[in-house]
Amino acid sequence: MRSAETPAQVRTPAPKAPSETMSERAYQHLRADVIAGALAPGQKLRLQALQQRYELGISPIREALMQLSGEGLVSNDGQRGFSVSPLSREDMLDLMHARTSVETLLLQDAIEHGDDDWGASITAAYYKLTRARLPQDPNDLVAVELWEAAHRGFHAALLAAARSKWLMRIDEQLIDHSERYRRIRLAYTSSAQQLEDDVMSEHAQLMEAALARNAGLACELLRSHLMRTAQVLGERFAG
Repeated sequence: MRSAETPAQVRTPAPKAPSETMSERAYQHLRADVIAGALAPGQKLRLQALQQRYELGISPIREALMQLSGEGLVSNDGQRGFSVSPLSREDMLDLMHARTSVETLLLQDAIEHGDDDWGASITAAYYKLTRARLPQDPNDLVAVELWEAAHRGFHAALLAAARSKWLMRIDEQLIDHSERYRRIRLAYTSSAQQLEDDVMSEHAQLMEAALARNAGLACELLRSHLMRTAQVLGERFAG
């Protein structure tokens, strides 16, 4: 005979509302396309066009746009609607200075507190980065996405032992914005092979300094590495 069960015993979590699921899907699609440049800087984001593009309703798309507006990836122009946030030399320099300030703090803390597993994860992430290699053609979207994932993984491994959750959250947002500029560098490089050689050399030196627990050198290499994008793209933006 089945024993009687109280309401507390049979209580199950409420299923996630479909509207929330659709909003999350809209957010992920829009965020990825903005960061990748599939939706160009300054482009007007018309709700009906996005509805057709993603096959989602107007409400979840509007909610996603509001969320991305709060993150600075989308501009909310009030009555004129939404648009992709523009890129500029001034914004790029401000962004890169902010990111170097945050990440050097995180790297110094990670080097101080990282254990052997932290070091092993850096080595593994660097290996994955060398296997992904830098895309020779920016239109090869599969190669670009694989390299970007490996590149993010390497930088995440470097900082993984840092203890500040708040700085990590801030850095994640800075990385998203930085990727928009880095993809432009891939598209407009004068020598893909030279860029690949330079980038891989920079990452190798950064890894070696971190594993050697040389925080001063590692932070200087990281600062130089992050600012290289700003130096290369500086001439492209008039301001």
